[in-house]
Amino acid sequence: MSQPLTKDNDDFKTNILDALRSDIATVVFTKADGSERTMHCTLVESKIPSDKIPKSNEAQASSTVGSAVRAFDVDKGEWRSFRFDSVKSFNGVNYV
Repeated sequence: MSQPLTKDNDDFKTNILDALRSDIATVVFTKADGSERTMHCTLVESKIPSDKIPKSNEAQASSTVGSAVRAFDVDKGEWRSFRFDSVKSFNGVNYV
């Protein structure tokens, strides 16, 4: 069994954002209340209902806000955010 990867890697945020920009991804993270959540999300416009797509300036500004990312939750049909440091796994890869 392989060891979990760390979030200290400079490519960690880039890999998550690239994956979200190319398809639907699965992220498991710890919510602010301490509970664990699995979210299927994306930043691919063609996978987001047209009435939920932000205006172009909003999309650029809101997809990443410092230590968090805002992505479209395809199961809930709404925009949700998660903090990079709360990620437990991303597309099946475990992080510590």
